[in-house]
Amino acid sequence: MSIKIDHLSFTMDTKLFPIIGCPMGQSSASYGYNPLFAGNGIDEIMWPVEIPVGALGDFMVAFKTLGMKHFCLTMPHKSAIIPYLDKVDEHSRIFNSVNVVKVGKDGKTVGIGMDGKGNMAAIVNAGVDVHGMDVAILGAGSIVGVILLQMAEHGAKKVTLINRSEERAQKLIETVREYTDMEIAFLPFTNENLDRAAESCDFFMQATPLGLYGFPQDHEYLGFLDHLRPEAVVMENIVNPPLTKFAARARKNGHKLIYGVDMMLGQLGEIFEFCYGFKPAPESMEAARKNVYNYFGFKN
Repeated sequence: MSIKIDHLSFTMDTKLFPIIGCPMGQSSASYGYNPLFAGNGIDEIMWPVEIPVGALGDFMVAFKTLGMKHFCLTMPHKSAIIPYLDKVDEHSRIFNSVNVVKVGKDGKTVGIGMDGKGNMAAIVNAGVDVHGMDVAILGAGSIVGVILLQMAEHGAKKVTLINRSEERAQKLIETVREYTDMEIAFLPFTNENLDRAAESCDFFMQATPLGLYGFPQDHEYLGFLDHLRPEAVVMENIVNPPLTKFAARARKNGHKLIYGVDMMLGQLGEIFEFCYGFKPAPESMEAARKNVYNYFGFKN
């Protein structure tokens, strides 16, 4: 017997692929993953499950008891999950961030962070090559560490981090310097420094939670976007809302714009391949993209 509800299609043999976090009321991931499963012969469905802080141990017991094989996770569990896993890849351990877990053939749980790869996949899919570019990144959270490693791997010339906390940014810079030779610098988060970075960069990335759905703050100043050269690329990492004030200003100014939704879709393909060992069919990726865009009522 097959059952279909909205964007979900499943049978009595279908396995659950949870995505966990807290809160999960605005989770859109299932709208991307479920078309991939349906389009690639995977009898699983993704379902958002809200797991409160402190309850990861209980979740892991349930995950193993119910025989599930994969799960994704988002805030606030990306770091807290690591002690519960048997294996974590080097980069994810360095920056203390995991967002997908699978059970390997040996029965061990393996965790990896795909934020950096998903971010770069969105850039590449947009037809942008960061090789030789001067990149400015606003923010210095854990996601930025793996993004920096990807920037170095793809040949970015220089990255300038703009952040309120110099200590946090410098710690990130020191860690990245241990693993790459890419030039990297820090600027304090001021309007003047935003203008300065915008004037000299080829690629400006927004990687803070400013403007995120439910986050209490948004950008107080966006005038720096007017200082970008016309050919500069702009990227927003926030998924919800799909068109933040930052992204709307960059789009109005005519810049090539990479949306947070596209980063999520890039990450989706990387996570699928990690879990199942093959790339999803291109038509299934297009179905996933359309489903996510429709969910947000987003056109571009």
